[in-house]
Formats: sequence, structure tokens, C-alpha cells
Amino acid sequence: MQRISPRWRQGAITVTVLALVGYLVMSAMSDGRRLMEAGVAIGWGRLAAVLLLSVVNYALRFWRWQFYLGWLGHGVPAGRSLLIYLSGFALTVSPGKAGEAVRCLYLRQDGVPYATGLAMMFVERLIDLVAILVLASFILLARQDLSWMVGLFGICLVLGLAVLHHRHTPEMLSALGKRFGGRVATAADWLSTTLMHARGLLGWGRLVPILLIAIVSWGAEGVGVWVLAAAFPAGPDLALSIGVYGLAILAGAAAVFLPAGLGGTEAVMTGLLLAAGLALPEAVAITLICRLATLWFAVAVGAAALLWLEYRGGGGEGARDMNASEIPQGKIHQGEASQ
Repeated sequence: MQRISPRWRQGAITVTVLALVGYLVMSAMSDGRRLMEAGVAIGWGRLAAVLLLSVVNYALRFWRWQFYLGWLGHGVPAGRSLLIYLSGFALTVSPGKAGEAVRCLYLRQDGVPYATGLAMMFVERLIDLVAILVLASFILLARQDLSWMVGLFGICLVLGLAVLHHRHTPEMLSALGKRFGGRVATAADWLSTTLMHARGLLGWGRLVPILLIAIVSWGAEGVGVWVLAAAFPAGPDLALSIGVYGLAILAGAAAVFLPAGLGGTEAVMTGLLLAAGLALPEAVAITLICRLATLWFAVAVGAAALLWLEYRGGGGEGARDMNASEIPQGKIHQGEASQ
């Protein structure tokens, strides 16, 4: 029977508890009575709608994941592939989302090499970053004073893509690693292989459709912010709501060592909603409910998938304990590519 590393499990529980404490602090900073009134104004119907939009996000991203597997020549049964993909959400609350690399351990049991699985995750993060950047730019329709932030991410992104697509980058990484030797050389060789796989998934004929999928999928969660904000007269319009969500996610992604952007994402989202004209209790209520229906709903879904894989899914021949030590040095850190 497969078991997830106790260290990973303990880390996820610790982060979850700290996040709950942080949310309680946020709530305490607001007027408790007005915060409750804001929550009641939002209502169960809007919460259900946002949860449905989150499901749309997960479904579209899984569809893209299946494209990756097919393009790389790996046939994993759809049902098991879905469970593997969702299982990564259980460890989203880890620095840089590195815990999502647990998918690669399960994929390995289906004949997908670690390097291939991590290259898929690398591409997924890169495309998601581009999509979120596009969504964040929506805020420029109302807040041109924030354009420098989006511009900064855009410059970094263009430079990163240029390095990624340069034909000599893998060779240069390997040569650089050999100069240092040891673990550095091992990590450099692995990263070189990862980049070669990633470049194969980022050809223009594939880049355009997967980027469109990413924009629509993450845009669905941005629409969720608008659904929640529409409960209040001063709520921002659709474009601004999507921009608020995108910029808040970017802020969390910038703090790569914060688990799932905790703290940074909430602070930026609340601040932008305040700037849009909402009162503090309303902004806090929208932020907390949004994160509940996106981040923490994903963690719950992922935990259910992970438990099913561990206790009911079967590991097949060669199944073993899921411990980070089984991944060669350097591999787990590639999962820290920002969202």
C-alpha cells in the first residue's frame, strides 16, 4: 500500500493551521458584525456558483494535462490520470506548490519518467503564469497606476521564454553543471532534460490552444470574484474583478516560498477591492470566500483523490512509499515554478 511521506503530511497540516489562524486574524481586523452581514449578503447561491466555476477551472486544466500526456506518447487511463492530476492539489499549500510534484511519483508507476512528469509541470506553471498575467492586465482598464507591476512580470516572462526557446540553453546548462560537478552537475543535467521536454510542448502549434485553455480556465475563477462582488452596490465590474483576481494571484506567485501565496494573495485582493470602493468587511468577506472556493476547495478535492489513490487506486508493480527522498536531487525544486 502506498503512503505519502509523514514529513509532507505534517507540513501540509501545519500550513493549513497557520492559514486558518491568519484568516481569523483578518476577520478580527474587520468589524465582526458587518463581516457576518457581508457573508449573508453573498449567500449560498453565489458560493455554489463560485464552486462550480472552480470545477470548470479544474476540468479545463485536466483536459490540457491529457494533451501533454498524449503529445509525449504516454497513455494513462483517463480515470486514473484524473485522480493523479487532482492529487497534486492536496499539497498545493507547500512553498512554491512544490508538493504538487507528488503527481510525478504516481505517473512513474504508469511508465512516465520523473523528468517527463516534471517537465509537464514546468510547462503547466509557465502557461498558467502567462494566462494570469493576461488576466491581471484587465485591471489596467481602471487602474493605470498599476501598469508597472504587470509590465515587470511581462518583462520577466519574455526573458524567460527567450531563454527557454534558445536552442543552446540545455547544452549551456549541462556545461555549466560540469564545471561544478557533484550534485550541481546532476541537477543541471536534469534541468537540461526538463527544458528539452518543455520546449517540445511549447511549439507554436501547441502553445496557442493550451494558452487559450489556461486563460479561460483561470478566467473562470476571476469571474467568481465578480459573482461575489456583485452582491454589493459598490462591487467592481466584470473586467476589474478579473483583473483583481489575476493581480492577487500574481502577488502570491511572486512570493514563491509562501505556501500557495498565502498572505500575499489575500492582502493584495483585499487591498484592491478596497480601492475599488468596497468597505473593509465586504472586501474581507469576498477574499475569504473566494479563497475558500478556489484554494481550499482544491485542497479538499485533492486530498480525496490522494486518499483514493493510496488506499483504493492500487500502485501496480513497483509501488512504494511516496517520500521526497525517492526523487533525484533537484527534481522536487522544479515544482516551485511560480503559478
